[in-house]
Amino acid sequence: MTARLRRKMAEALAEHQVAWLALIEEAVVFTTRTLMVTYPTIFRRPRRSDHPELTSARQLLDACGYLLVALDDHWKQAAVHLRAGHPAKAGHDDAPF
Repeated sequence: MTARLRRKMAEALAEHQVAWLALIEEAVVFTTRTLMVTYPTIFRRPRRSDHPELTSARQLLDACGYLLVALDDHWKQAAVHLRAGHPAKAGHDDAPF
């Protein structure tokens, strides 16, 4: 296998990865925004009288934040294999909110 062919395969795999990562990121951002609209008090300081559903929504919101960070980290690792000027490499939005 030539080095050129290996580079082409690595770039093709990276393109597939960033496409799936973008899809997952959009789903997580949608979920996050839905939680914020559904539970307007989600950012309020937790109280003992809070409903368990609000507590689990806060936990889900935290998990979404961690997942977005992990997706961004993996995106940067996969994008290394993309050619300079590739739209997925240059157009990655670091601030989805």
